[in-house]
Amino acid sequence: MDVALEHISKRYLHKTVLDDLSLVFQGGMIHALLGENGAGKSTTAAVLSGALEPDGGTVLIDGKAVHFSSPRDALRAGIVCVRQRPLIADGISVWENILLGTEYGAAGKTLKKGEIFSRAELLKSKWAPHLNFRALAAHIGGDERFYTALISALIREPRMLILDEPSALLDREQRLSLYANIRELADKGMNVIVITHIMQEASRYTDTVTVLQKGKGAEYYERSALYALKTKSETVHLHVIRAERAGDDCISFEHIGVRPKKRPALFDVSFTAKSGGITLIEGLPESGLGTLENVVTGMESARTAGSCRIKTDGRTLRIDLKSGKWTPYFLRTEAKLRTAIIPSDRTFRASNPDLSIEQLLCAMYGGKSADEYAKRLIEKAKVSIRPDEKAASLSGGMLQRLILAREFENDPNLIIACEPLQGLDGKAVERTQDLLSDFARRGAVVIVLSSSEFPSSLCAAHYMLEGGALREVREAA
Repeated sequence: MDVALEHISKRYLHKTVLDDLSLVFQGGMIHALLGENGAGKSTTAAVLSGALEPDGGTVLIDGKAVHFSSPRDALRAGIVCVRQRPLIADGISVWENILLGTEYGAAGKTLKKGEIFSRAELLKSKWAPHLNFRALAAHIGGDERFYTALISALIREPRMLILDEPSALLDREQRLSLYANIRELADKGMNVIVITHIMQEASRYTDTVTVLQKGKGAEYYERSALYALKTKSETVHLHVIRAERAGDDCISFEHIGVRPKKRPALFDVSFTAKSGGITLIEGLPESGLGTLENVVTGMESARTAGSCRIKTDGRTLRIDLKSGKWTPYFLRTEAKLRTAIIPSDRTFRASNPDLSIEQLLCAMYGGKSADEYAKRLIEKAKVSIRPDEKAASLSGGMLQRLILAREFENDPNLIIACEPLQGLDGKAVERTQDLLSDFARRGAVVIVLSSSEFPSSLCAAHYMLEGGALREVREAA
């Protein structure tokens, strides 16, 4: 199945996201869609999958114009999309999530429950043997949530599969397996679109790459030409940063133990983050990374065993984590730390879709000219949006850039950054890495929690979280 977009336009309030965009995706091939945050990648996928209706232009399938008013319309045409963070119902099992909506097969086919189960078992054995269909969805990790949505999509036997950042929450072996399986689908005739910001993946695993540029026009590359395509983001830092002001400040978490009902547990986790360097804690969500995030950011306290010791300005503070005292408010008031906290859930913990951009950026701002303050942060974040527009109109990468600009504005000396590179394009990734390194170099305590590829070469200390326990890879000097 060949799919084309002709002269597609899409506006959100005062912003044009897609402007006269024309693309062709040939069947039997893997197509990569790249571009900076806000370039229109997600909007393009939404138009193709029926989640958004364009303001102008035409979608064509095998040369015939079609109109999608909902994802169900796209499904009937054989097009499905798997989001980076798919919507999974936590209160039901993995299997029940897979069943949702599968009675509506692709291309108008109706599927029976027995047929669905047979297909699901085959797909599970090929794509995700570790996935437990009986598990409550609230208890599974990020990679398992992705595979749940992927299996649900593939059961329908689509003719076009759109994957939004499919490797974001996968380890190296899972990525290799994922792209090997995607190649098999393309070889059998499926039209596959992969939205990614990782040039290495695009050049290695896809047949064509389309680079969107602010939703207007695009650069197109055959695979053979990709190796000549160089970007600034390919620059690799090969050395650990050295502090210009290596102070004695540090934060130590000691003997953390927590067994939440709906998330992976932590067992006797201890680590120290020193000023003057980045401390990286790496792990997958199912290893307890989300649980650890809740503890270190002060979102979890009731059932948490352990303590935290803060050494700053020549004094030492010790906090019992069960007391509920460990909060961002405590850090900013009693500990007197200029704190920047970047949660992994940027949509609801770091923001709210109903907020205006000005409200999003000025939540902690006490000055008179909030509008001018917001405009300055927007300019710093290099995001094209007005202060009076809603946060809901932002792409994930644009929202992340604004949150980073907001949190870094007060020159923090404590940074807790959870998945700071997620959703960012190549230039923004490099800029964020440079900012974190610069803060550490100037003597800040920087803690990074990451399930993806944050470069350990930038970090003074490196830990791996595995099965709820922490293993030291490299100790801080």
